[in-house]
Amino acid sequence: MRTDSTFFVTKRRNFVIREPDILKMIKCIAIDDQYSSLAGLQKYIEDTPNMRLVQQFTDPITALRELASSETVDVIFMDVEMPQISGLELAKAIRFRTRKLIFTTSHQQYAFDAFEAAGDAYLLKPYSYAKFATTITRLFGHEMTGGANEDYFLVKNKEEEHRAVMVKYEDIIAFESFHNYIKLHTVSKVIIAYLSLKDVREQLSIKKGFIQLHRGYIVAIDKILHIDGNRITMNNHISFTVGDIYHHEFKSFISERLIISSRKK
Repeated sequence: MRTDSTFFVTKRRNFVIREPDILKMIKCIAIDDQYSSLAGLQKYIEDTPNMRLVQQFTDPITALRELASSETVDVIFMDVEMPQISGLELAKAIRFRTRKLIFTTSHQQYAFDAFEAAGDAYLLKPYSYAKFATTITRLFGHEMTGGANEDYFLVKNKEEEHRAVMVKYEDIIAFESFHNYIKLHTVSKVIIAYLSLKDVREQLSIKKGFIQLHRGYIVAIDKILHIDGNRITMNNHISFTVGDIYHHEFKSFISERLIISSRKK
């Protein structure tokens, strides 16, 4: 699991993290016999607004004993392969103690079994923060925006010490390839994130409102300021020439939107 900064996690087998009094906090529990996996997950949760890791376990038997009579939480992250009792078996006993259940494992073959065990999502290790955030957004997006019906995603901003920030799709002007990062241009600021345009295409909900006409850009259609020949200028004055491999798509884009006068000259 990739993280963008160093962090520390105690080596005690099970411990509780005090939860601050924050409204609409999504309470999480993590169960995994590997300390490194717990440490990475803990960092992802800490970097995500409105999420709080309240307890974590490296021993599934202890988790079974303690969670059988505990309060319900919002989400449990659970490894599949663990000693004495597997995550799939443990899920049957404690599923009623969580609203959502996310399985984490290094083995693709458990995907079907995970969903058979009433799992809501499946994260294949090592998973990126982008994949983690996309999963959380899918399961809890409506709650994390205070009940607002807005499409958004979470991304780590390199310029803010890799703090996770919420970005609304409607605020996006363009995704720009930038070395090993992307520049995410919005109406209010530029975010630099450790992603690629391939990550953007595969992991985010890029819908009809976005188009790629250059290998270095994915742009919001409604933020295009003007088109001069093959030159496109966005409303924040980013400008680029349509790439050769995108000419067919560009012609279709223009023909579908261009209004032509029926009057004779």
